[in-house]
Amino acid sequence: MTHSSTRSVGGIEVIALRDGAMTAPNGLFPLHDMDRAVAAAKQAGDEYDGTSVTVPVNAFAIRTGGRVLLVDAGAPDGYSGSTGHFGEALAGAGIAAAEVDTLAMTHLHIDHVGQLTGPDGAARFPNAELVSGAGDWAHFHSDEVYARANTRARGSIDVSRRILAPYAERRRDAQGETPLAPGVTMIPLPGHTPGHSGILIEDGGEQLLIWGDIIHSETFQLAEPDWSVLFDIDQDQARETRKALFDRAASDRLMITGPHVRFPGFARVERMTRGYRLVHEG
Repeated sequence: MTHSSTRSVGGIEVIALRDGAMTAPNGLFPLHDMDRAVAAAKQAGDEYDGTSVTVPVNAFAIRTGGRVLLVDAGAPDGYSGSTGHFGEALAGAGIAAAEVDTLAMTHLHIDHVGQLTGPDGAARFPNAELVSGAGDWAHFHSDEVYARANTRARGSIDVSRRILAPYAERRRDAQGETPLAPGVTMIPLPGHTPGHSGILIEDGGEQLLIWGDIIHSETFQLAEPDWSVLFDIDQDQARETRKALFDRAASDRLMITGPHVRFPGFARVERMTRGYRLVHEG
């Protein structure tokens, strides 16, 4: 199976990196309703067994102006039975870790930071600065947040903290819309986490938005944009961000992709009688 796929946005090269996939139970979606879920899956053209959906895990590399940026870094070792291909995907794209100068993190959950360090705990990207949306680093390192978390969430926070530690002295918060490289801008998309962000790529009159965790399941959430997930820090804000972005993407015919969009994930949002659907391209 191919684990990398390249698309041009003007003169900028965007490479989708397939790490694998995980399985999410119905309970991930607090508003889950069986009849609506079946209808949503039918509209999306996806199979649905009534109990769970597949959630892809992707990352992205960007080449622009002699720079190499990485958007997210897959899941940690052992995360699921079918993740673990991030390194293979990066190598297949012809990118050496030392080339990467910027780690543009949509947010700091473990399935996005998982391969920032190697098995020895050292930084895998020795020449890269880590950039995340304002509020995310503080949230994941907050003693108050940790104290409120359940056992499972604490385990995830522990992993994120351990993986992020080597980058503590070469990181920065992105305040508002933040240019990262020629044609590449980090934009706030709050709700999933305090600093959750997208990466907007623009060149030659073309645009592509890597929209982070706006969705976890295109099977459900395009048709049901009100369906947030348990891991959304602020489910109401995540819902409003998602609905506004779906509307913008459909109106502007904005090409999107994301960590949990079906690989390679380059698609456009189309309005439907029931919400929206993704129309994949190439």
